[in-house]
Amino acid sequence: MQDNTPDIKSLGPYTIDSRLGQGGMGIVYLATDKDLGRHVAIKVLHPHLLKHDNLKQRFRREARMHAKLMHPNIVTLLSLYEDDEHMALVMEVVKGHDLKTFLRQKGNLSLKVKLDIAIEILKGLEAAHEFGMVHRDLKPANVLVSKKGEVKLLDFGLAKPEAGSDDLTQSGATVGSFRYMAPEQILNNPIDARTDLYAFGILLFYMVVGKLPFDASSNGGEFEIMEKQVRDPAPNPHDIDSSIPLPLSNLILKLLEKNKQHRPQDAAIVRAELKIIQEQLHFLTEKPQPQKAPPPTQNNASSHTNLTGGAIAMQWVKFGHRQAQDILTKINPSIKKPYADLAIIAFVFLILGGLSINVLSMAEDTATQTSLTQQVTKEKLLTKAEPAVEAEKPAPTNVAPAAVEEKEKPILPEPEKVSEPAPVKVKPVKPPVVRKAAPTPKRSIPRSITYQKKHSVMRSDKSTSDGNTSHEFRGGDYTFFPELAKKSWLKPFKRGKSEVVFDQPVTLSQIIIHKASVGQLSFKHGLIELEVRPANSNNWKPLFERKNKAIDSDVSIKNFKKKFPLIKAIRIKVKTAEPITIGPIDLLQ
Repeated sequence: MQDNTPDIKSLGPYTIDSRLGQGGMGIVYLATDKDLGRHVAIKVLHPHLLKHDNLKQRFRREARMHAKLMHPNIVTLLSLYEDDEHMALVMEVVKGHDLKTFLRQKGNLSLKVKLDIAIEILKGLEAAHEFGMVHRDLKPANVLVSKKGEVKLLDFGLAKPEAGSDDLTQSGATVGSFRYMAPEQILNNPIDARTDLYAFGILLFYMVVGKLPFDASSNGGEFEIMEKQVRDPAPNPHDIDSSIPLPLSNLILKLLEKNKQHRPQDAAIVRAELKIIQEQLHFLTEKPQPQKAPPPTQNNASSHTNLTGGAIAMQWVKFGHRQAQDILTKINPSIKKPYADLAIIAFVFLILGGLSINVLSMAEDTATQTSLTQQVTKEKLLTKAEPAVEAEKPAPTNVAPAAVEEKEKPILPEPEKVSEPAPVKVKPVKPPVVRKAAPTPKRSIPRSITYQKKHSVMRSDKSTSDGNTSHEFRGGDYTFFPELAKKSWLKPFKRGKSEVVFDQPVTLSQIIIHKASVGQLSFKHGLIELEVRPANSNNWKPLFERKNKAIDSDVSIKNFKKKFPLIKAIRIKVKTAEPITIGPIDLLQ
């Protein structure tokens, strides 16, 4: 049915109200069900798709399957209508727009909102795959976003019939679909759930980058797009837009692997990874704040009582180290251990800090002297006017006993000297310093120390990663032994390891392993071990071990800080007969 074909007026018990749109499968109408008095959407299939009885049988079979699939992220198929001239799908009406129109109308949506939509799409795919259905034509036109924010998928199982039984590949029948087709689908090879995940990867690329990874040039056409889908590697989204977090960019590249064996195994795995990325968006996208020197202290008593000279000195020393590190890093970025070269520079900052401490201490003594003199004068006057009341006044409960005893001895002079205007000559005792614990910063989730400390990652397969990229210890993950997926049933066990080494020893209170999993595959006879290398030792010390069971939910390792106060490196070791995905692993102070 082409654009110049007159619209039908009715179809059985349905009255056609208006045309909603047209695609490669057919024309979609808004209609009214006369029997039930409700609005429905009817997709009337193009006649050329119904030339053969075996094709019509296939449509009936898959329509029945779709009708049984009830899920909030999938448009409900109400019935299949047939007469001598028509075959039509009767579906629920979704008031909203397709994904492409929605993104264009909403403008600059936040990355969090886009990931919310992506997660809802994955929920629909996950439900369909568990039911044994593959979409085969996932694209923006088949994703609807309602006015209420609901995300629903269209056209399950009806996009690409059996090979050789129709002419869906003719010009005009699958407009836009080649831009989302997986290589195995273009080459007419067997397809499965991972074929839909490839299309989802292109959809996610389009949502976050704003354009497609594979498209035709000005002189090209569908053949050029298919050629790129099959042969060209996908561009890195982070290289196109540096604001896209590296873990998200890496996940998209995994979804767009040409070999489906190298893609994630199912939609549930992808959805779990997207949830982790979404939870860590605050840390993955925030810009590092420049280090600032300690703020100047005001010249009053209250501003000095919370800082001792030692604390101020430590602030200046740390400030000196930071400034020197920044200077040397700019001069020579390859410097890994600058502390040996920082001695002279740090000493200069220490001298400056010492001078500042003397000035601050003088100000502190002056302010404290003035404050105590006023306090003593006030107490003298109160003692003369109301001696009984003063004697019964209890000691402050928030002052240490030793401090109370010191205060009671020298402060009050003899009563007969109260009226003398001479100033107090006894050097006043400084009040005890009450230190208040710094408030704990509020975070929705802890932040791994690998976002703050310089480090490097080394693996048993000789691959490496530095502190500027995403890896299994810094928001991302890593797949060990992907070649095991290509072997026959006789698969040898393999051993691997991944270790993060810090430039300087760190203090940790908790390690969280979010995932060390083979997905839906068996982990029988597998082994996962976590070890640390203390700063004062060259030997690895065991912290955690798990046998015969993958890590699909967070595992938290605690209560090792006392035994290992400073840690130089951390290592995770695996023994597996299946490809295993490790990470992210959070290292918390």
